[in-house]
Amino acid sequence: MISNSIDASAAGQHLTIRAQFVEAKFITEIAISLRSVRLPKLHAQECLLRKKVTGEFREALTEVMRVVASAMEAHDPDTARHQVRVAAIACAMARELGWDEEQVQPLWVASLLHDAGKMTVSQKILNKPGGLNAEESAQVKLHAEAGYVMLNSIPLPWPIAEVVRQHHERMDGSGYPRGLKGDNILPMARVLAIADVLDAMTSARSYRPASDLEFALAELERQAGTLLDAGMVKRCVSLFREKRCELTRKALAA
Repeated sequence: MISNSIDASAAGQHLTIRAQFVEAKFITEIAISLRSVRLPKLHAQECLLRKKVTGEFREALTEVMRVVASAMEAHDPDTARHQVRVAAIACAMARELGWDEEQVQPLWVASLLHDAGKMTVSQKILNKPGGLNAEESAQVKLHAEAGYVMLNSIPLPWPIAEVVRQHHERMDGSGYPRGLKGDNILPMARVLAIADVLDAMTSARSYRPASDLEFALAELERQAGTLLDAGMVKRCVSLFREKRCELTRKALAA
C-alpha cells in the first residue's frame, strides 16, 4: 500500500500539467470513438449479465484499443508490448479456468489497458536503470489509480476501470492502491495480476535481465495463497509445465 506520508503529495504530483494533458487527450479521443454508439440504458452489471454487446460497440471498442495502443507505444514502447503479452497470458489462463468467451473478452480489454495509467509517469522514471527511490516508486504505484480515473468515465459494459485499479492488489492485503484482500479482489484482476507478474519476471528490464521461465513459475508458486490466488496460479503453471501452451509461450517470446 502507498504510505500515508506520500498520499497527499504524490497524488498531487501525478496530476501535473503534462499528466492532465495526456489524460484529457486520451479521454477525448476515446469519447470521439464512442460518440455514435448507443449503449442500452442498463447498469454495467446488468448489461454484462445479459451479454448484450452490439457489433457497433465492438467496432468502437476496437478503435478505443487502437487509440490506447498508439498512445502507449508513443509514451513507452516496452509497456505497450508488455500489455500485449499480458493479455495473451491472461486470456489463455481464463480459458484454462473454464471461462467462456463472454468472460474472456473483458479480461482481454482490461489486460490491454492495465498499465494505461503509466502515461502519467515520466519516461525517465519508467526506464530508469537501477532501482527506484521511495518517491519514484510512489509515483509508479499511482498508475493503478490513474488508470482507473482515465477509464472510469468511458461507457463500457464491464468493470474494466475497476479491474485496472485492482491489478496490483494482493490476496493478503499487501497490495495497492486500497489494500484489498481475497475475494474482495475481482476474479479478472486476480488473473491479470498473475499474468502481469509472470511477464514482468520473464522480460528484460533496464535494471535487470529476464528470469528464465522455470524460475518465474517457481516464484508464482511461492507467492500462491499469500500474494496471488492459489487456484489460479496452479492453472497458470499447468499451462507451461504440463500443457506447454503455445499461445502463452509465444507471448512471452514476443
